[in-house]
Amino acid sequence: MKRHWIEFTEKWTPGPMTFWVHVPSPADASELSPPAPRGIPGKGYPVYYVEVDGFTFQFASLDEIRVCIESLGKKLLPNTLRLAQQRGGDADRHWLRKMPDETKPWRYRAKAVKYLEKALQDFEKT
Repeated sequence: MKRHWIEFTEKWTPGPMTFWVHVPSPADASELSPPAPRGIPGKGYPVYYVEVDGFTFQFASLDEIRVCIESLGKKLLPNTLRLAQQRGGDADRHWLRKMPDETKPWRYRAKAVKYLEKALQDFEKT
């Protein structure tokens, strides 16, 4: 089953990928690159969900969806130890390591990326 939706929260809520995508600026640690999303007046901050065959991805920004598509779209998954060293985090806490094993084969990821791209297009329209 595939579906995608948006829920809104009062405050910006970091998701599983936030630490790895929204990096503090060297000049000002309170500023992130790419920037954190802005709230939508009257609604709040969007949290994006994409479900593909029983697994639900959660994103705190559209930038996170783009990074997910880029990472999962590679035939060989990126090395989380190398990614953690680049970012200065713990490889065991990397979002790719936290994904269930059934989501890691290329067959699943190819299908997921295709649907994530469709969901991203829909989210960008709202």
